[in-house]
Amino acid sequence: MKLSRTKLRVAVVLGVVLVLPLNAALALPPGSTAMLPDGEKRPVVYLASVDQPERYNNLLEASLSIVAYDDDGIVGYEYRWNRGTYGSIRQTSADDPVVSFAELQPETRYVLELRAIDSHGWTSDWFLAADMVTPKPPAIIVAGDSIASGYTRQWFSSAGECVNSSASYGETLRHEISNRLPPQWAPSYHNVAWAGAGVQAMWNGGTDDCGGHHASQVESIASLADPSTWNIVVVTAGINSTNWSSVVAELTRNTAFSFTERGDRQRCEDAVSVRWDLTDRAESIAAGTGRITDELAQHTNASLYWTSYYSIIGSKLAPLWTPIGAECGDQMADALQLLESTLKDGLTVGVTWVDIDVAQVPTQGWGGWPHPNAAGQSSIGRTVAAAID
Repeated sequence: MKLSRTKLRVAVVLGVVLVLPLNAALALPPGSTAMLPDGEKRPVVYLASVDQPERYNNLLEASLSIVAYDDDGIVGYEYRWNRGTYGSIRQTSADDPVVSFAELQPETRYVLELRAIDSHGWTSDWFLAADMVTPKPPAIIVAGDSIASGYTRQWFSSAGECVNSSASYGETLRHEISNRLPPQWAPSYHNVAWAGAGVQAMWNGGTDDCGGHHASQVESIASLADPSTWNIVVVTAGINSTNWSSVVAELTRNTAFSFTERGDRQRCEDAVSVRWDLTDRAESIAAGTGRITDELAQHTNASLYWTSYYSIIGSKLAPLWTPIGAECGDQMADALQLLESTLKDGLTVGVTWVDIDVAQVPTQGWGGWPHPNAAGQSSIGRTVAAAID
């Protein structure tokens, strides 16, 4: 006798079954006790249900919880959706059974039936696993600082735009994910990022660089992440928890009045090793990333992604002005590595790190430097999309 327990969470239910008399616990459906031509009996499904989407599920898939029986063991399952007429029969594994919603319509009532398959290819009777309304389309939620918020600024004399979700990499990410899914499942897109936010401001809320006031991004994410559907949360944050912006601004002035590569290199070394306060703030930053990702992991079903930053070596502030050139390459690489290590140290288990510096990130000029321009934001969006299953 072999009972298939495909999910640990059904162990309690199974335990109740096992304390019943044997003839009651394993009572087979009518017609199932007859021997098959090879002397075997058909498998039997006792319990089956569809779980809500979880962060470990692929988009448009949900796990099945099943209790089934066969003399020689269950090797797989077949399922079909029904809305007036039967849909195609699909197969899923015995070890990690899932159902796909891809061929269905969102927020629509369907019936799900499944059956077990044994090692001889015999199948159980169809079992009613669910009579349900399908989930809403997935949601993409982007959070963090000015890189994520789509910050743009043209001239030093003009005001910047601290929140522009359509200019953020989130818009490219939404487009890339939409192209992978059936049209009816195109994801919604929400952006709660704002320019100037560090990891503590993500938790507490605050005021952006343009004077706008914002609530806690963590609370906003939790309210947007509907537990009945799939949620993707992408965060770019951490640099504003240090004095990096002022360090870069000062370095830009200093290199403008240094007329040798050796002089530029020395100024870069001073900027990273002396003026930048990451070392003093590293413990607080790691604690902040841990607090944010722990909270989101515990109270949402979202798949969580945290991005790196990118190199600004060789980027142009103006057509003939490259404030930080190749002579600063080693120092800038060290700075990115130090920040990356600090952010990673705090991330909770299960968060995916995305290195957006694997592709070139073009930047804005003049007042918007060194933020990504439209091409740079698109590059980041494509890199993040490539990291999402």
